[in-house]
Amino acid sequence: MSLIFAVLAILVVAGAALAASGRWSGSVPRDPDRRRDADDGRFDVVFRGYRMDAVDARIALLEAELAQARSRPGNAGHQR
Repeated sequence: MSLIFAVLAILVVAGAALAASGRWSGSVPRDPDRRRDADDGRFDVVFRGYRMDAVDARIALLEAELAQARSRPGNAGHQR
């Protein structure tokens, strides 16, 4: 009986890990408002994590896009 509980516990933990990592398709619906090009924000993985120059470049790009969007006419009510 304890073997059954051990197997069930392993399956639950594996399912939670798959759902959290996004590899279990259909488990979490995607936001329809999410930009289509948001998936190109994936970074190369190196020994100690992500390449910081790639992360810094992506952050700078996003900051520039945000500043441009805030400076458009009609967006005055959405500025901080």
